[in-house]
Formats: sequence, structure tokens, C-alpha cells
Amino acid sequence: MTFRDGIKIFGTLVVVAIVVWALALGFKNREKPVPYQPRPARREVTERKPRTRRRPKINVVQETSQTNAAAEETISMRELKHERAVMFVPEGDPIPGFDTKGLVEDTLAAFRGGADKEKKMKLMYDIAVIGDKMVMPAILAALEDKDPDIRTLAVEAMKAIDDPAITEGVEKALRDADPDLREEALECIATLTPEPGLNDIIMQALNDPEESVRENALDMLTMLVDDCMMPSLDYALKNGDADAQETALSLLEQLHDSGSHNALQPIIEQGLLSEFNEVRQMAVSILQTQTGQDLTTYEQWVKWYEENRK
Repeated sequence: MTFRDGIKIFGTLVVVAIVVWALALGFKNREKPVPYQPRPARREVTERKPRTRRRPKINVVQETSQTNAAAEETISMRELKHERAVMFVPEGDPIPGFDTKGLVEDTLAAFRGGADKEKKMKLMYDIAVIGDKMVMPAILAALEDKDPDIRTLAVEAMKAIDDPAITEGVEKALRDADPDLREEALECIATLTPEPGLNDIIMQALNDPEESVRENALDMLTMLVDDCMMPSLDYALKNGDADAQETALSLLEQLHDSGSHNALQPIIEQGLLSEFNEVRQMAVSILQTQTGQDLTTYEQWVKWYEENRK
């Protein structure tokens, strides 16, 4: 065997040794298989967790202790500090002595021009204390902002406006990605006089994927009990869960007590045909109490209603 052959054999042995060492090391460090563990069983929910109202992200502080002398000062809204914004003025009127139109124009320019958050927040704080539908264009612009704090402040600003003009803003807010903001937006209509246009808002909220928003829609509906809200009550009876349907039946009973001649029809046509047994029983109980008739089936009540409707 020559010297060259010896070198080849030695090199081969070295390579083999390295491969064997690598295989041994890999086998040693190999992770041990994790034994199978069955997934824990889902816990059954026996009762719904009570809803806790969200605290607003931003509180608009409204001081009413300023003197009338402050209202006589001729200063622009841009220089007005938030704490002095609310004074003794007629409810629903713009603050006298201030350039509300100029403030709205400045706010719109800030949003269109991509101003920084600090400037937009300052303008919206001023907008939030006006309490008049004149500022709705600025609020609508703020509701389209990417910053959730600014959108939340826009909703807070709408709460100070007791006018049906806010409905467009509420409908826009109910399309927001933030469920907390959608729930909060419904509070804006709490003080409005019931009118047919509010049905669109209530039904939009009753169809919301978030339970808290749907529950708040029912809360608002209890504050807007009127014949003109019948489409919302009918919608809740058709599409709501058992709680929503029972709430709708209670409100319809309240309407009938107050003299409404239209309240019995949805109780019969929707309540008696509910998929929930407790809702059907409640509908029968209400009908028997309100009419004095000892009827039980859907067919009997339909026949009675057709013979006695006014």
C-alpha cells in the first residue's frame, strides 16, 4: 500500500467518523414526542353575563359656573379654552359671541389637510361643547378619521345635540369597526323625540354582530315607545333572540295600554309564531289580559282580530 492510498483511507475514516458523530448528536437532542392530551370540555354557560356599560374613552367636561360676562367677550373659538365653552345660553342654541361657522370650517380644513392628532383633538373639543346641528359637518368628518380617540370624541359631541340631524352621524358610527363605539353611538338618540327615521338606526343596531350593541338598541327602544317605532318592534319580534322578543312584547303591551290600536297585530302575527316557547306563552298571556278573551291558538286569535279590529 502506497502512501497516497493510506491518505485516502485516513480521509475516508475521518468523514465516516464525522457523519456518525453528527447522527449520534441529532438522535440525542431529538425532542421527545408530546403525549396526546384531550381538549378540555367546553364549559356550559347557564346564564348570560350582565352587560357593563363602557365608560367613555374621553369625557367632555362641561362647566356651567362661568358668569354671563364671559359670553360678552369678543374672542374667536380658536382662542376659547374648553372650560369656558359652556355658558348660560338657551338650550340647543349655538354659543353666542363665537364664530361657530368659522370653527366648523377650520375643523373641516384640518381633517382634509391631514393635520396632526393634537390639533384635531383640540378642534373637536371645541366642537363638542357647541351642542347644535351646525357642527354636524365637522362631526361627520371626524367619524371618518383613523384615530379611535377622535371618532369617540365625535360621538361624545353628538350626544350634546338634541336634534334629528344627528341620525346620519349615528348611522355612520354604527358602521364603525369598534363595537364599543357602536354601542356608545346609540346613546346619542336617547333624548330624541320618537320619529319614523329612528327605526333605521334601531334595526341596524338590532342586527349588529355584537351582543352589547343589540342590547343597547333594546334599551334605546324602551325610551322611544311610540306607534312610529312599530317597525323596530316588529323587527325585534322577527329576528331577535328570546330576550329581545320578550322586550318587544312588553313594549307592545305598553303601547296598547296607552291607546294604540296597532299593537295587537304584531303580538298575534309574530309573538304567537315565535320559535321560543316562553315567548309564545307570553304573547298569549298579554292577549288574554288585554282583550279578556280566553283564546289559546294562533288561528283563534287571527279570527278574533279580523272580526274585532278597528
